Amino acid sequence: MKHPICTIEIAEAANRSFEWEVRNFLRAWVYNHEDKTLLQFDQPLDEYLTNDALRDFFLNTRHPIQRLLKNRPIACHLGRRARAVYFDPVSGDPLLAPTEQRIYNLARRMDSERMHIPFRSVHPYKQTEAGDTADISTYPPDSGQIRYNSGNHFSSRPANGNVFDENSKRCTAKSAGNLHVLFKRGFLEERLQDVKVLTAAMHEAGETQSQFFVIYSRHSPEEGHFGTSLVIMDPANPDFPRRVMVCDTLLKELPHHPRWWNHFITEYSHVFGEAISEIVEDLSHPLQKVNVKGDNPYRHDWDCPYYATSMANALADLVKTTPNSR
Repeated sequence: MKHPICTIEIAEAANRSFEWEVRNFLRAWVYNHEDKTLLQFDQPLDEYLTNDALRDFFLNTRHPIQRLLKNRPIACHLGRRARAVYFDPVSGDPLLAPTEQRIYNLARRMDSERMHIPFRSVHPYKQTEAGDTADISTYPPDSGQIRYNSGNHFSSRPANGNVFDENSKRCTAKSAGNLHVLFKRGFLEERLQDVKVLTAAMHEAGETQSQFFVIYSRHSPEEGHFGTSLVIMDPANPDFPRRVMVCDTLLKELPHHPRWWNHFITEYSHVFGEAISEIVEDLSHPLQKVNVKGDNPYRHDWDCPYYATSMANALADLVKTTPNSR
């Protein structure tokens, strides 16, 4: 049986009811904890309930989420099924009540119960003091690091440890013969050192066939963006590759290199020397762009680990299906 889609009118009505329930809950809390209303200052009660009461509640309650969930109407709204939520047809964002969004944001920011709920909160740096999601137009001019830290939107998919492990399992399963998929935690320079060590060991064992290394990694400790590489090695010369192809996923203005190009070159130079820059080939594909002021983040993808995984899979498939590589 197909469940009906929640309309925006139904969702807005449910959200208004939730706002009323939370306001009554906070009003009762204030009456019973007047000594804890540190952020009220000279605000009238109604204004304080609108602006800062929830934050005071989180600051002064040992397990704020647990306390909220003891209120049945609040718990029912927070625990409603997806079919009772309206999703924006363009951005994919769920229509949450304003205070509902504050609850998720404050839970993540204050971390009092390790209550970061994926997909429902934004990074603490992207929140207002009250716990609302800040508009990108309010970010300071030097906020590049804040913008870099994933998208604000529900359809963004931050990659946690489990995602990394599952992607690694699928990619490394393609390793066979002279194809080696290096999909590990760490950074590009570490994987390139692995390539040298493995190639030298193969040479010692008498291997003469070219070896193909597909690498998935973060660029460096200073630059956390993910990228992939295909490094072709001759076992007789483990100190310098026959060919190197690198793939980034960020938008570039052709024929220019992507903005992370220098990180590829730097890490390769650390391992193989500066001459390596002469043979590194750019296979980058413009799948993403970093958000800037005035953009609509839902029009961009922030799924770098997923894109890089797809590229690693594609490079491995390229090696496996190219006759002269086997």
